[in-house]
Amino acid sequence: MAHRILVVEDDAHMREGIQDILETHGYEVWTAGDGAEGLQTLETLVPDLILSDIAMPTMDGYAFYEAVRRNPRWALVPFIFLTARGERADIRQGKRLGVDDYLTKPFDTEDLLAAVEARLKRMAEVRAATETEKEALRKAILDALPHELRTPLTYIKGYTSLLLQDTALMTPEILHEALEAIRSGSDRIGSLVEDFVFLVTLDAGEVAATVKAAHETVDLRPILRTLVTDYQQRAAARQVTIELDLSSPLPFVEAYPPYIANALGRLLDNAIKFSKRDGGRVTIRAWAERGEVHVAIEDTGIGLPATEIPKIFERFYQVDRARMEQQGVGLGLPIALGIVEAHGGRIVVESQVGVGSTFTMILPVRRADSSLLTAQPRYGVVAHT
Repeated sequence: MAHRILVVEDDAHMREGIQDILETHGYEVWTAGDGAEGLQTLETLVPDLILSDIAMPTMDGYAFYEAVRRNPRWALVPFIFLTARGERADIRQGKRLGVDDYLTKPFDTEDLLAAVEARLKRMAEVRAATETEKEALRKAILDALPHELRTPLTYIKGYTSLLLQDTALMTPEILHEALEAIRSGSDRIGSLVEDFVFLVTLDAGEVAATVKAAHETVDLRPILRTLVTDYQQRAAARQVTIELDLSSPLPFVEAYPPYIANALGRLLDNAIKFSKRDGGRVTIRAWAERGEVHVAIEDTGIGLPATEIPKIFERFYQVDRARMEQQGVGLGLPIALGIVEAHGGRIVVESQVGVGSTFTMILPVRRADSSLLTAQPRYGVVAHT
């Protein structure tokens, strides 16, 4: 199927010339005399590429481009400006808007075709990459989600059926066991639903907006103490000990406490989950350095190879799920990173296979104490092999 190209040009001779060139080389061409007419054409056509003049009556090329990009149906369509203007200011304006290419009239046939072919090839590559990512994401979801849903549903359905048979014959111990299993299963499903909802709020920018509006001065020490208390039972069930070191002075940060507690909880839960059973240890340390607050959560677990570290913050990604059962659906770390980034911070990962991993949350201190702040990347990796 021939690629469809929309040509928007007020000069009839130029418009027809471009149409002839493109049709001669196998393209399907639609035309419009200005931006307003181009928008009308787009209502019935989603082209593979748009060529547009800048200086046009009624609606010029800049206004047309902005209107195209505001509509989700056309937002990704490659866009090339065709113009007789060669001034740097006009070229800068086109680049500032984000236009894909810029051809100055007069241009020859080869230049036009090269620009068109390059944009179409690039879009094909982007679409192919997007499809590959979508397929990988689909596979990751299908690998993780059914297990995460079926396991708790099996408990809920099984014990519910048991309770419906004849509760009079059940001992208090059996009844309690059944109710606990039902509660555990429902909690697990509820947690999964909450994670999906939170991802939506992250993607919609609502988390970042809440953090920006909060402007709360926060002492992380009571948050960390509460988390240790909250996770002691979970750690004890795996015979993992938690140690908290708050011996270093710790300045306040500007944060939204529920979100920061959420992110830290996910990092702590991850450390407990992947620590060695029967004697594993998780150590939490907090300190200030170069105008930033560092909270490091270190485990004595399986560790991660260098090739796996860049992937662990991808949604639904899990390290060796077939061997590491009951590790969730792979949303904990992506959500934690999203929260930290919403606070202007980053997470650094240091890991050694067979020794353990350290996840360090780094946040800027409150403005009053930020004179030592230095520009740092928001995400870092340190891997030992």
